[in-house]
Amino acid sequence: MEERLRTFLQSQIPGATEVAISGLQRRPGGASRESWAFDVSWKEDGKALGRQCILRRDPPASLLNSDKTERSFEFRVLEAMESRPVSAPKAYWLDEKGKWLERPSLIMERVEGQPTPLPTYPSNGDPVIRQRLAPRFVEILAHIHQSDWNALGLSFMGAPKPGTAAAQQQVALWEGAYRNDCLDCVPILDAAFRWLRRNLPATDQVALVHGDYRSGNYLYDGTGRITAMLDWELAHLGDPMEDLGWACMKFWSGGGLAVGLMPRDELYRRYEELTGTSVDHRRVSFYEVLGNVKMATIALTGVKSFCEGKTTHTMLAMVGFMVPRLLADLVSQLDL
Repeated sequence: MEERLRTFLQSQIPGATEVAISGLQRRPGGASRESWAFDVSWKEDGKALGRQCILRRDPPASLLNSDKTERSFEFRVLEAMESRPVSAPKAYWLDEKGKWLERPSLIMERVEGQPTPLPTYPSNGDPVIRQRLAPRFVEILAHIHQSDWNALGLSFMGAPKPGTAAAQQQVALWEGAYRNDCLDCVPILDAAFRWLRRNLPATDQVALVHGDYRSGNYLYDGTGRITAMLDWELAHLGDPMEDLGWACMKFWSGGGLAVGLMPRDELYRRYEELTGTSVDHRRVSFYEVLGNVKMATIALTGVKSFCEGKTTHTMLAMVGFMVPRLLADLVSQLDL
């Protein structure tokens, strides 16, 4: 890997000499993408330069097929966020087809900070840190949704037309993953997809949607400052209520708080104050249902990859234990 990286970066930095890789280490986790930390140094025009980096590389098999999470999409969104008041890593280099690094990869800035240990802020976490994280969490989401995606060059992602198209596209995406990438049919998910198709909400709002906006996907420091929002691989153009529905899922709640940070009503109030947009409770509820279906599908694709021997990553087997809880939430939501 070190030699591949050095050769790739030499090709990406014309005029660079003495390109060197140090501290290369694979980070734990990475069920959807491999994560490697390293430093790169080089000389250019007589100056010593360097960067602290994270490599995000497609694994042989993961929770999601790569055709749903293109590296180039994530790279271009990160580039676009550099001009926005959004805490996100800078995008440095892209190996879109895996020519240099064996599999599709992007290299981005390594930001200081720690993630929450679980996909929510823990109920026994420092309450002072929670109080500082909560307003910034909503503020970053507001900035994402208020981004002029057309001016930022993100129209290539495909904007849904007014009406039910935004919801319909997401239901079709995840139902396709469920039908094609899971081991077997799950009756509760079959019923949930039928419900989703019958209850598609209409909207004329189109925004940049993060797609996985929750605790566990940001880094923060000891003062409670969010240093970076991570995991943009599911970003797309769609209904902004989708991110709110995802963040408000019971599955991510901690101590009865949305993503472990604040009561749902407070999240709504802060969001409305910052964006000037009223929260549509019906649309949020729809995307909560879709969120449970989506998360169950993601887990089941990982289980399939493990069972078929495409990977020995035990995390992909372990995520299957999340599915019963997600199905129980669906039963409660849909009164099945």
